[in-house]
Amino acid sequence: MIEQTTGPRRGTPPEAPSSKIVSWIVGLALGALFGVLGTAVSQSTWTPLPGFSLPVGLIVALPAITLLLVGLRLVLSTRTAAILAAFGIVVAVFLLSQPSAGGSVLVPNNALGVIWTFAPTVIALLVLAWPRFAKN
Repeated sequence: MIEQTTGPRRGTPPEAPSSKIVSWIVGLALGALFGVLGTAVSQSTWTPLPGFSLPVGLIVALPAITLLLVGLRLVLSTRTAAILAAFGIVVAVFLLSQPSAGGSVLVPNNALGVIWTFAPTVIALLVLAWPRFAKN
């Protein structure tokens, strides 16, 4: 009977430090990219019926960051890349939520803006705090 494990296999060499550093850089870059793109689309809505707006920007952006963080947690053996991706997301959202020098704002003070400001942080905390259940 073949036994499946979620972590590194016994008897395999440990990861090289260079591959860990590359995964950390990629995690941070992907987090920043998802934060920027999510901020850009967070206010997008679709009005299929008069008086009813569907927030398609949030419907796309929030699952995207959730899948990014969950994917990093599942694929890599440590949480470091997922933590750095979460950091990139939160920092990008924070920086892009600030008013520019001309006074324009990408994340206005409305319901969609408030959801986009706090939801990525809550999602990141939940994904990072979720325990890893290893089969032995």
